[in-house]
Amino acid sequence: MDLQEILERFSLISGLTMEEVSPFIPILEDAKKDIESKVLDGVDKTAESRRLNAAAAAFGFYKYVLYKASGSGMESFSAGDISIKRSDRQAVDMARCVWNEARREASDILKDDDFLFEEIRFY
Repeated sequence: MDLQEILERFSLISGLTMEEVSPFIPILEDAKKDIESKVLDGVDKTAESRRLNAAAAAFGFYKYVLYKASGSGMESFSAGDISIKRSDRQAVDMARCVWNEARREASDILKDDDFLFEEIRFY
């Protein structure tokens, strides 16, 4: 996996310039490590690097949006006739869709650890 490609993809997804992306490199490094840990045994990481990088960028974007939404505290701003409203909920939902799509596209090479099956016993 290539951190530079992940940064470039994150820049495209987020709309941030590469300069604006630099403070979020630790988040993207964490996302890269998370994706690397989910790669199935026997998968050629070099051959699948584009899909893995895309998944890491999308997961990093999702984490970035969650962090931004959790600390903003501002939902609207008005100055004279200009009013700006921001919906953190919509941003998180959109980021989750981006992440889910990238995860779906790489589902054949990543472990699926989101499913939990438990037995329920009635006495």
